[in-house]
Amino acid sequence: MTYKKSASPSRTVLAIILIAASFLSAFFLATFSHRGSDFWVAANDMIPGHQVVSGDLQLQHLDLDSSASLYLAKADAPLGLVVVNKVVQGQIMSIQSVSSSSSRLTASAVPISIRAVDVAAGIERGENVDIYWVVDVRNGEQPVDPVLILGGVALLSYDQKSKNFGTDASLTIAVEETQVLRILSATTHGRLVVVRSHV
Repeated sequence: MTYKKSASPSRTVLAIILIAASFLSAFFLATFSHRGSDFWVAANDMIPGHQVVSGDLQLQHLDLDSSASLYLAKADAPLGLVVVNKVVQGQIMSIQSVSSSSSRLTASAVPISIRAVDVAAGIERGENVDIYWVVDVRNGEQPVDPVLILGGVALLSYDQKSKNFGTDASLTIAVEETQVLRILSATTHGRLVVVRSHV
């Protein structure tokens, strides 16, 4: 009987400690679950030049801590903004990935045909590319240095099948209206080489 009496108070203390611990854990879980804010997340892939419309983004509760100011929060109005960098589904929308500038909407979709060997390997729709103008030296002509025609232009489409067969590759790029004649003029003489802006 003496053993049972001495053990009973220790069990009571242990039970009180466990109950208190459960209350504290519930309190901390409730506290941390309410941290953070709602941020806009891409619901689908978007390429540069795309104007954000309803359904492109969705709200998600996130705790971004000190980097929260770098992303679009619920209070921001993303509809109508123009995507300036490639965005993939599930990506948190950075304030640098969109722009309110209407000048971004004045781009034209320009189709070009380039030798398959002159297209950088691994390029994908939506990324930025640089386009160089190259003149091949023939019959003792003076060599001409390659010229950067356009830099950082968005690749809207790319026919990879043609490259696999070793023929010309068909691309469509987003070019500012003032630069359309520049790129088309470069196709009349020499050849164009497409280079990845970032590797």
